[in-house]
Formats: sequence, C-alpha cells, structure tokens
Amino acid sequence: MKIVKIRAVLLSHDYTGRPPLAWVGGRIETWDAALVEITTEDGVTGLGEVAQGIMGAQAVPGVVDALRRYAVGLPVDEPATVGDALRASTAFWARGGVASGVIAAIEVAAFDALGKARGLPVHELLGGPLRERVEVYASGGLGVEEDQVVAWVKDMEARGFSTVKFRAMTGPERTIGLIDRVAAALEPGTRFVLDAVQGCAGTPWPLDDVLRVGKHLEGHGPCWFEEPCRAEDVAGYAAVRDALGVPVSGVESYSTRQEFERLIEAGGVDIVQPDVGMVGGVMEFQRVAARAFGAGLDCVPHIWSTGVNLMASVHTAFATPQLDLIELCTLPNPLREELLAEPLRIEGSHVLAPTAPGLGLRLTPELERRYAYQPGRGHVIV
Repeated sequence: MKIVKIRAVLLSHDYTGRPPLAWVGGRIETWDAALVEITTEDGVTGLGEVAQGIMGAQAVPGVVDALRRYAVGLPVDEPATVGDALRASTAFWARGGVASGVIAAIEVAAFDALGKARGLPVHELLGGPLRERVEVYASGGLGVEEDQVVAWVKDMEARGFSTVKFRAMTGPERTIGLIDRVAAALEPGTRFVLDAVQGCAGTPWPLDDVLRVGKHLEGHGPCWFEEPCRAEDVAGYAAVRDALGVPVSGVESYSTRQEFERLIEAGGVDIVQPDVGMVGGVMEFQRVAARAFGAGLDCVPHIWSTGVNLMASVHTAFATPQLDLIELCTLPNPLREELLAEPLRIEGSHVLAPTAPGLGLRLTPELERRYAYQPGRGHVIV
C-alpha cells in the first residue's frame, strides 16, 4: 500500500464576534491549522498536522509541493520508515523548521491510513497501549490581567484537572505577582507550571530577570519552569538549571532531534518537550524521549494545534515507555473536537486509550468549507 496523492489542507476558526483570546504577548484572531492528507492506491486516506501551522500555515502548501516527488510511492504499510526516507531525500533543504513539520505530518498520515486499513488504533501499530490511561494537565492560562488567569485556574480545578499551566505576564515583576495570586488560589493538592514563554520571545528576558522569577518560584514548588530562555540559548538554559532548585523544561519549537540532543548534552533541562507534529513525527519524538529517559530526564510532550496533532500525540504517548504526563490545551477551539471521529475519553485528569481505527479522525468537505482558511490573521504576537 503506497502513497499516490498528497495535499495540504489549511483551516481557520474565526474568533470575530466572540470574546478575544488575548494574553500579554499577543492575541489569537483565528486558530489556524495546516493539515496534510495522503491517499493510498487503495483509496484510504490519512491525516497529519504541521504543528508550525498555527503561525505559519501559508508556508505549508509550497513545502508539500516540494516534497511530493519524494512522498508519492512511499510504503504506507511501513509507516515507521516514511519520515526517515523523506529526511534522507531532502537533507539539503529540509533540516528543520516548517519542512520538519510537513515531514512529520506525512509520517503521521501514513500511520493513520494504515491503522484505518487494518482496523487498528495507531497506538497498537506502535506496540501499545503500554498503559490504560495517561495523566493530562490543563494548558491555557491566557490573560492580560491576573483575575483572568486565576478564573481559568479555578475552572480547570472544577473540571477535575490536578495540574495546570499558565503563562507569564509582561516582565518579571508582573509575573511574580501572578505567581503569588495563582498559588494562593490553588486548592490543596493542585500542582502548577509556569510557562515563561521566552522560547520564541522577540525580546527575551535578561538572565538576571529569569533567575529572579525562578528564585521566587522555588518558594511555591512548581512542577517545572518552562522555556525561561530563547530556544537557541542553550548556554542560558544550562545556567538557569544550574542556578535554580526547580525543574527547567523546553523546547517546544525545536524541530529536530539534534537540537534536543545538544540541549540534553549541555545539561540545559530536566524535562524535554518535543511536539510530534514539529520535531519530525512519531519516530523522531520517540527517539528524543528515549534519549531523555536514558539521561535520567523526563519527557512531557508539547501538544497544541487541532484534534489531528492531539490524537497523534495521544497515540504516541500510549506507545512510549516511561511517558506518563501529556499536555491538553483547554482554550476554546472547535478544530480540536470537530476533527475527531469520537470524543477523547477523559476521566478526571487522565485520558484513556483511544479505540477508533487509525488516529480516530474525520475531515469532510463540509468541515473544510466551514473552517475555510483566512490568510493574514492567526496568532498575532506583540
């Protein structure tokens, strides 16, 4: 069973006329997505998602066109070889960035198609499920005022989540104030994560400010301090980790396994956060996770985007040894739920192993019309 067709599918969910999704670093005007659909010679389709598409969807169709000559003819019944084959054919120009995301989407789509053809969930193709349930933490915490973030945290507790992640405010002083407000509002037993959002910041905090926030965090016992430095500042991550008594994590925007290897070798993090749809696909994700676990570190995947990347990540989590915590974005986004063939089964703060064939997705012409792509909007960073 081989790939005979491949196409990019761009979608947008429009927030016009609804309460805006805004935080101190920007706003979400439309929730954009870049999907890749493959078709096999037997007419089976599979879906994958380019995680970079939330901010760079328009770049994806051109990369898909450039990869088409290498993707068509690849064996869907050997999906674990698809990503490596594409990387081997395109090493001159596709080492990282959006190209890595497109390669990931094609590989994931091959797993999806094979799962549907065989009537098996993707995690079974990967040798899972290794467990019946995986813990999820609530990820969101956007707001321009402290009250907005605190209200979201309380809502997540009411929904049964035992761990919540919220974003830093502008500058260290406002962030320290937010930490105190949230920590005081948490129920006993609720854990929290602070995402400093410096990984892709236009003007990242100076190291002294990062350490000031990190030292303040030490008194509140967070699960981890996420992305305190720009993604490429490996020495900065190592300095922060060396200076603080709280775990340090990163870097969701890394698009190659080699970037994670350099970060691990430098002693930059306690927790790696690869994204299946950004780092090159399921196989590269599992290689990063194995490298981290082998070094005595942890791996907690970054999961954002739509239901496509969500399900690719969930299936991968159920088939990855030692991985016991994943992210669940709780911001309103119908592209997360409406692309699912059946609802994600969540009990309290745990997700149960999916049972639908493939990734458990559906993409219809009606959904493509309803969520037609709107260029020039998306996530606006200020």
